[in-house]
Amino acid sequence: MYYTTSGAYRKSKMLIDYATIALTAVIMILFILILFLRSNSGILFPIVFLAGALINGLSGIKAFMNKKRLSGVFLIIAAVILLIVSAAVGLAVL
Repeated sequence: MYYTTSGAYRKSKMLIDYATIALTAVIMILFILILFLRSNSGILFPIVFLAGALINGLSGIKAFMNKKRLSGVFLIIAAVILLIVSAAVGLAVL
């Protein structure tokens, strides 16, 4: 199998890529569940925001590994904002 990542932190970058793919699949499944469970889907929204925050956080870490500091900072800021939104929506649902 050929990997496109190279250099330092090669295995870490691959793990981040695999985690991003898995989290994207989870978000897609949650979206489908939200569509079908309209009245009982309140708790799923914070989980979607949390998964989005994790994806942005992992992408920010990978950007730092690739020495792209500015994009890494923006992705980490987006992750923090999504974490705040996830907590706010989670508290509103409960």
